[in-house]
Amino acid sequence: MSRPDPAESDMVQPQRVAAGGDEFTRFDALVAGVERWSTSLPGWLPAQTIETEWQEVAVRLDHMRQELARVLVVGVVGGTGTGKSTLVNALAGRAVTEAGDLARPTTRQPVVVAGDRLDIDWLPHEEMGARLVRSDAPAVSGIVLIDCPDPDTQSLAETPIPVSGETPAAGNQNRDRLEMVLKHCDVLLLVSTAQKYRSWLVAREVAAFAPGRPLLFVQTHASRDPDIREDWRRELETQGFAVPRIFRLDGVEATARAASGQPPAGDFQALLAAIDSELVGRAARRVRRTGVFDLTAWFLERAGAQLAAVRPAVAGLEAGVQAETARLESLVAAGVESELRASRQTWQRLIDDEVSARWQGGAFAAFLHGVAAVRGMWGRARMQAGLVGRLLASSGEQAAGVPAGGWQSVAELGLTSGEIEQSRSVLAGQAEQAGALPPLVDPARLSTQAAGAGEDVLLRRAAGWLAGGMDRVVAQRRQQIDRGLFRGLFELLFTGLFMAVLLRAGLSFFGGRLWAGEATGSGFLQEALLWILLWGFFLRWVVLRLMRVGLDRDLALVLEQLPEARLTEPLVAEYAHAAREMQRYLADADRLTAEAQALVAGNETGPGDLGRLRMHDSA
Repeated sequence: MSRPDPAESDMVQPQRVAAGGDEFTRFDALVAGVERWSTSLPGWLPAQTIETEWQEVAVRLDHMRQELARVLVVGVVGGTGTGKSTLVNALAGRAVTEAGDLARPTTRQPVVVAGDRLDIDWLPHEEMGARLVRSDAPAVSGIVLIDCPDPDTQSLAETPIPVSGETPAAGNQNRDRLEMVLKHCDVLLLVSTAQKYRSWLVAREVAAFAPGRPLLFVQTHASRDPDIREDWRRELETQGFAVPRIFRLDGVEATARAASGQPPAGDFQALLAAIDSELVGRAARRVRRTGVFDLTAWFLERAGAQLAAVRPAVAGLEAGVQAETARLESLVAAGVESELRASRQTWQRLIDDEVSARWQGGAFAAFLHGVAAVRGMWGRARMQAGLVGRLLASSGEQAAGVPAGGWQSVAELGLTSGEIEQSRSVLAGQAEQAGALPPLVDPARLSTQAAGAGEDVLLRRAAGWLAGGMDRVVAQRRQQIDRGLFRGLFELLFTGLFMAVLLRAGLSFFGGRLWAGEATGSGFLQEALLWILLWGFFLRWVVLRLMRVGLDRDLALVLEQLPEARLTEPLVAEYAHAAREMQRYLADADRLTAEAQALVAGNETGPGDLGRLRMHDSA
């Protein structure tokens, strides 16, 4: 089994490596995206929890990135009496830590085992309360080995149940030491026996620190215990671990062979080979890179699992906004339709004015303009009567042009204060279920003044929508007015009567009274003017009648376009904005998770002996 050249490993110093390459470029972009995403919605309770957790993960990621090239720290973890310390002695080539037995656990103080020429000043072993031991064994020449405290030394009766949010080590001093040690470990070597492999305490502790850390699995006491590897594998897989291999060996036998100078054998030899090939030298950098990617993906999938619990509530809020908006719009549609039918003269007047404005060039056009001028002297005040008339009159003005009657005007559109408050009350309950907090949704902002501002916006939108609808109705008539044949026909009819009357009056004057020597007078002019006016009003009535054909149908089409105007959106804008922001946050979470999974998949190096915590199961 090959070993690093001692000259090359002499006083190995930790290095800060600037990670390059396409993978780390994508990873840097991913981390930057996660940083922005985690802080993008401070008013949402799930997002606040995720932001807090990301701050802890980001610190660890930064630490892992900065020390990609230093040797790996392997934490040997196992329950009481599993032969963990005996295995450490076998790997160190001599007794470096006191080994106990099934009834007498001994590992309370961590023991750090490092090669003779390995610089570990970067490892805070004194802060961990660990004892440092040097060894010249080949197995520890390229790694740092830590014999971790037993997590189950203190009995369950003496251990208080951890409160929500605490780590599994809460309330147990020995497990407190274990937690401090595991934070500095890069790889976990899990040791168990036929008696301990179902230990809940050990499994919980390992699972808490497994994200981003590969694992090796070892069954000890092989000389006296049955082979439980398959059963243990199934147990580990149900806990979310991927287990490519479990080594089965006897630590006492391996230590004895090393003491007698015999070469390692069996699964102990295979374990040494796995450490050498997968944890030492360039493999250490690969392990750290994989750990960085896995930890990020694990965090995102864990966040996704937390968000999955509130997705139905967010969807419910979004559906509630749509339902309440539709309900309010139906009330507005009924109110506007009633107002339009009651204000029939108002929108008919618009069509009349458009006919007069568009009809240019000709005697009949002059007649229409004259009638419109006379009507304009007294009809404008009547046109602005009612809410529809006031809205149309103020469609191009600011809020000051909208009736100041607030609720009274909104009520004319079919909405009452009770209807609006009902919608807001329903949405407030749904927003609370989704975890919306200030400033995302703040009921205190929905004061009378804020509600009044929303009503003013509604009235302005209603004026713009109604004016736009009337413009479309008028535009359809405008095309008919602009047709030359249509206008020419009425101009010819009006001008024909005018010319006929003048011709008749001329013939009567020159052929009768003038040659007879009678006085002419002005009676024929009055008679001619009367016929011209009557004929002009008749033609005008025909034109306007044609223009008003299908007006009820066009009115129905205008009302069908009411949802596109989003008139009632200002009344529930706070909740609509909250729902959009939550859905945007969820979509960003899905996108970042997919990017992280793609990065992890692209970093796969094929089968090996290192296990891992499967992200899908752990999340």
